[in-house]
Amino acid sequence: MQRRAFFKWLGTSLMGHVLFYQLIFAVPIMATFLYLNYSDGTLTTAWAVHIVLVSAVIGAMVAAGIWYVITLPQIKRRGRDRS
Repeated sequence: MQRRAFFKWLGTSLMGHVLFYQLIFAVPIMATFLYLNYSDGTLTTAWAVHIVLVSAVIGAMVAAGIWYVITLPQIKRRGRDRS
């Protein structure tokens, strides 16, 4: 039952969306760019920090955009339909 509550939280809260998109978007993008820079021999500490921060910010922006444009209107519409 806890798993179901967790997934409901992911789908019905802004913080849940941010966590979800950080996991499915930011982490793979970050790992890909870190690996590519490492394999090219151009990875430095500053560049790694930059990649991590940019990936996290873009993941949060995508999550917020999807939350406000798609999910929140759907939640409001669903609440209105039940009334």
